[in-house]
Amino acid sequence: MSLAGNSLSISTAPRAARTDWIARAHDALLIGYLLFTFIGTHPLAAATATPEERLAGSPLDRLLLPMMTVIGLGLIWARREAAWETARANRLLLAVVLFCQASLIWSNYPDLTLRRAMLLLFVTAISLGLAATIKDMRAFHARVFQALVFVILVNLAATAAFPAIAVTDIGVAGIYGQKNPAGMVAMIAMIVCVTYAFGARGAGEAMVGALGAAISFFFLVITRSKTSLGLTLLALAIGFLFWLTQRLGFRFALLALAGIALLLAGLTGLVVASDFDFQKVLGAFVADTSFTGRDELWGFAWRSALQNPWFGHGYGAFWDVGAVNDPLAKLEPGTWLGDVQIGIINQAHNGYLELFLHIGIPMTIAAVCAVFVALGRATGLAITTRGGAGGQAAYGMIALTLMLYLLHNLTEATLMMRGAPFANLALLLCFASGRRFGADRMSRHAR
Repeated sequence: MSLAGNSLSISTAPRAARTDWIARAHDALLIGYLLFTFIGTHPLAAATATPEERLAGSPLDRLLLPMMTVIGLGLIWARREAAWETARANRLLLAVVLFCQASLIWSNYPDLTLRRAMLLLFVTAISLGLAATIKDMRAFHARVFQALVFVILVNLAATAAFPAIAVTDIGVAGIYGQKNPAGMVAMIAMIVCVTYAFGARGAGEAMVGALGAAISFFFLVITRSKTSLGLTLLALAIGFLFWLTQRLGFRFALLALAGIALLLAGLTGLVVASDFDFQKVLGAFVADTSFTGRDELWGFAWRSALQNPWFGHGYGAFWDVGAVNDPLAKLEPGTWLGDVQIGIINQAHNGYLELFLHIGIPMTIAAVCAVFVALGRATGLAITTRGGAGGQAAYGMIALTLMLYLLHNLTEATLMMRGAPFANLALLLCFASGRRFGADRMSRHAR
């Protein structure tokens, strides 16, 4: 009897050691990937980087990213069944990534497209490897929470230590050089922290989550990023509405739907009363309907995208192509867009227009649909997952973050953009939404 028991222990030992290796590699890669995404290898460098430096890229980034990709590919192989299942759930997203690689064929600047599309491919491989090796959604949520709280603390420390660089006239920029990226990071951290607190298994976890949320909210406020603050409040309101619906049941859900219907009816009435003058309707909600001059930039981006509407100019082959070839260099002076210093503007400040510029309208639509599919899947799992609030909160975090991702791209360009922190995180969350766990938060592939 004892001999049989010893034989069983010996046979299961390699499997346990293998599982431990995968878990350790997953945790190390996840934390490293998030810190690489939100802090990078050169904190504060964005505040002083020249267009030429952006064009050249970072040698250290080119070393670390392939190293992380090798680990990600190892995780994919180690959990190949789960990776295949996750990839199938996100096949539309993978098709867009592959199309970005194919755009090398018609790119205006093939060398830049090769480098920038490969960066997107590396990030995709890392994200897929991480998603395939998630064993517990609450543990995954905890790692994201820990990393983002650390990022916020780094930003606050940098602001205190280097105020001349981290503080601008219009708000705190932290390590990012501008207040808008800083506000975006604080917005994401707020959603991660609040949902972490709601999924707490005890009072201690709830207090830690609330403390992280308070720190993130403080940083969000001092960035003075009104867009990020407004989107954060919207996401929290929607999340709270879902939470109340789950707690109070079907009648409350009907009441909430009635409220939403009344709101939509009011907006429709406002549009009709203004004789379908959408600019006038917009002016009722925002003081600056040009969105600080973005309307002129959007017009330029739209006209440029229509030069090649089906395939785009090539992934990563429109902005940051050198001072001589900069798309704004040919504009006549006389407007703010024509007078701005070459190299300062390197995005369309609208993710949908930006991706249209790069890969054309059909694949832009495909990319948006891929994110919507992941958002819908995460929302469904946040409602139906059983076995504790931790899994529900993790899927809720994914759904709310992806919703913010789509809304945020109305005024910023991060949709499938290489190197953009929000894009890197969104890729990971899209893949993570493809993992399905039962009541014990374990899939049959992760056992």
